[in-house]
Amino acid sequence: MASGDIVYLGYVEKPHGLKGGFAVRVFSGIGTAVIPPGTRILLEESISLTVARCSVRGDSRVNLTLKEIRNREDADRYRGCSIFIKRDEAERMLSFFPLYGFIGMEIRSEGKTFPVVDIEPSDSNPLLLVKGAGTEFHVPLAMVLNEGEIRWKDKIIELVLPVGIDDPSLQ
Repeated sequence: MASGDIVYLGYVEKPHGLKGGFAVRVFSGIGTAVIPPGTRILLEESISLTVARCSVRGDSRVNLTLKEIRNREDADRYRGCSIFIKRDEAERMLSFFPLYGFIGMEIRSEGKTFPVVDIEPSDSNPLLLVKGAGTEFHVPLAMVLNEGEIRWKDKIIELVLPVGIDDPSLQ
């Protein structure tokens, strides 16, 4: 998805309401994704919109009303569009961090460094795909959140990984 200063947040499922809101699937990892009024989001990495209202529909789904979208027809043009957020906006405005924001971070475990290269989203337990010496392996997000120390600004996760998780001969 995106890298650097923008992060994949989710996508527009369909228009919602007569005034042109969006029904949105948000990849928040664990917890409820609420996007507060005033948050700036980006459609397809370039169209900047301002959240006027957010209501939770259910697990990882929200309805967004946007200041710049006036009617259902305008909203329907964005069906299926990807939604991004600037990393600093996510840190400043959101009470959760987008799941795809973990891409590009590094897990530091007992003197070793492992880059997070991808995400496998799941409502029950998303997985971080991590690159080791000669292998890739999964680290459960629940482990990172429960046992790790996350330093968002430094893009570092301090975590003691299980012995052998990075050993390709054991996989």
